[in-house]
Amino acid sequence: MAKSPNDLTQLIERLDDYGLVCFGGLEITANECAEGSEMLIGQKGLLIGNAGSSMWRVFSKSDEYSDGEPNPMNLWTKRILDDIAQSLGAMVVYPFDEPYWPFQRIAQKASASRSSPLGILIHPEYGLWHAFRGLIFLQDACDFESQISVLSEYSKSLNHPCDSCQDKPCLNACPVNAFSGTRLDVNACFNHLDDNNGPDCLLLGCQARCACPIANERQYDNAQIQFHMKSYRGL
Repeated sequence: MAKSPNDLTQLIERLDDYGLVCFGGLEITANECAEGSEMLIGQKGLLIGNAGSSMWRVFSKSDEYSDGEPNPMNLWTKRILDDIAQSLGAMVVYPFDEPYWPFQRIAQKASASRSSPLGILIHPEYGLWHAFRGLIFLQDACDFESQISVLSEYSKSLNHPCDSCQDKPCLNACPVNAFSGTRLDVNACFNHLDDNNGPDCLLLGCQARCACPIANERQYDNAQIQFHMKSYRGL
């Protein structure tokens, strides 16, 4: 692995080529470790994901998107991040592979993401329009140490946007009141998606998510919204 102090900057630039984001870094403890992966406790990891539609614009032009295989975004993610990790002499784990890693717990330690009233994580800069794709473990993190710390401390210094949101429009926008503020009524949500009544959330996206005023400028493109909604419903 290269020993340049600019490694993290170069990695972030490479991620940017694919519309990916480094959300922050952390040292894995037993609380963030997948069962059976205890050998990675104490290792440094970089949390990688997407925000807005930058990744979609790259992914939607890929072979994985068009070849008709199941789970195309997961396949694309693995190809891209495996290649990046290999170039660093590193390894990467994914939220969709067993053993399952607690990515929501990892994200709250590594970045400014916190729980929202909808139950999904919200980020002060990216709102609800982001997702986590992988965790890159660095075999030799000493060159990255100070840069990881700066990135993570900046992220954690950002205020949680839900604290100052008085109206909570996200809780009043669902056409079937599937969100209680503590849990999602999945049956009510799925029944609405299946019954073809308006609003057509499969086409327009989750109305509760779209109602959040934070980072609306980063809302996913229509094609990306529809892709994720169909995946969520298992279509």
